[in-house]
Amino acid sequence: MSIKAKAPSYKEVADEAVFQLDCGREFADWMFALMTAIRDDHEYSLGRNSAALSKLGLFLSENHLADTERDFDRLTENLSSLGGAL
Repeated sequence: MSIKAKAPSYKEVADEAVFQLDCGREFADWMFALMTAIRDDHEYSLGRNSAALSKLGLFLSENHLADTERDFDRLTENLSSLGGAL
């Protein structure tokens, strides 16, 4: 996920915001699938894979959070440079 340093128009800021929301939706889909796998692993495999699946969840969450915070800051800066602010 990458955002331009300065967006020259509201349209670009809005387009990037929609893209970031789509990334968030995709991440939520991944986490839903991962949590379902952990639940099913406990139910059907006595939790044999749960530790590794949990580590994967932590890795994905940590990386997504860092990306999201960075992209939020850039979107806020771009919007502010156009006269808007959160």
